[in-house]
Amino acid sequence: MSLFNVLSGLLSLFVLLVFLRTILKTRATSSNTQSQTNLRLLRDQLQEVAEDHRVGNLSAEQYEFSKVEIENRVLEEVAKEPQVTVMSGRYAKIVSMLVVMLIPFSAFYLYSVIGSPEGQDVALFLESQDQSFDQAELESMAEKVIEHLAENPEDTQALSMLARTYQALHKFDEAANAWERAYQLDPNNPAILVDYAESRGLAARGNLSGEPTELINRALELDPNHGKGLALGGTAAFAAGSYQLAIDRWTQLMKANLVDEQLVQTLQSGIAESKIRLVQSGQEVNVEEVISEGSFAQEGGTIFSGVVRISNDLRSQVGSQDVVFIYARSVEGPPMPIAAMRIPANQLPFSFAFDDSSSLMPSRQLSDFSEFIVGARISKSGNAIRASGDLESSTLVVRQGTNIEISIDSAVP
Repeated sequence: MSLFNVLSGLLSLFVLLVFLRTILKTRATSSNTQSQTNLRLLRDQLQEVAEDHRVGNLSAEQYEFSKVEIENRVLEEVAKEPQVTVMSGRYAKIVSMLVVMLIPFSAFYLYSVIGSPEGQDVALFLESQDQSFDQAELESMAEKVIEHLAENPEDTQALSMLARTYQALHKFDEAANAWERAYQLDPNNPAILVDYAESRGLAARGNLSGEPTELINRALELDPNHGKGLALGGTAAFAAGSYQLAIDRWTQLMKANLVDEQLVQTLQSGIAESKIRLVQSGQEVNVEEVISEGSFAQEGGTIFSGVVRISNDLRSQVGSQDVVFIYARSVEGPPMPIAAMRIPANQLPFSFAFDDSSSLMPSRQLSDFSEFIVGARISKSGNAIRASGDLESSTLVVRQGTNIEISIDSAVP
């Protein structure tokens, strides 16, 4: 028996009791305009819970528990809807009781004929409404949570709700304080650690250095696959110049979310930018190839290959700390490389091969291009930017499937 059937049965029983009470005793109820506002607030809470579950903040069990609790609150608010005044009277009571008894049977019959069982997913229904709250509603929600916390100061779920409400109101300092209280109550909860770090970063205008980074690192120690932790951890690492760590974290997150095309594209953009920064700083790039259905890397492999040599006249000018950059640019532009690799100069002559995994571009693969401008340069500083004293080759126009030889035979003046 589904949760929907259980709840609908309980709701029907509740409605029967309300009607019977109304019939047996004359009363009028005032309209509860606050009820509609509460329902909209609950809808937003359910959307937040669903989003937290999608990005990994909530486990499946936590998500189901929160979802059921919010649905129960929805039922409570529905029960507060205004009832029509019914005057007492013996005949009216008998007729009304018969009508009341028919209500649940009629409801179940009509649902069996014209109902949509797929509509039982309340979260999807509320997501489809796409409505937002104004500031007054959010302030009202915050006040209610504060009142609840006055009686239940150790309710971490309520503290989380308060913090998110403050974040929606752009009150980032207050949000951080709420997350700090939750953190003190549950310091080993990865979701709280990550959200606390995020709020500290928002309060510092997006700066995740220092304490926020420490909180994220601790969360990932507790749960290495925490989705939001990997996302924010990659951002923090990138901002700190730890581009390889950013690549590693974003790649791990991407591998766990290959069906989410929008997220994958965003992560690929960040990974590509990190690869460019590594090449520009003269560091080695190490990226795990990620292949999914729909393909993020083309099977079949090599786009072009070759060997890089140093001319005998310049061999004596190569130092033990020099590095070689082998690069490829698009014939159509832009001037920045679309693929590159870095090796120690003492490995020359060196055989190389470029494939789609070598691409530095977030949205295009090397196989998307038919021709390339390819060259090599020995850097004295280890920097990818061309500088005086470096040794370089002439550039070659290369088509896919070509095997070439590159000779480094001139010095940059």
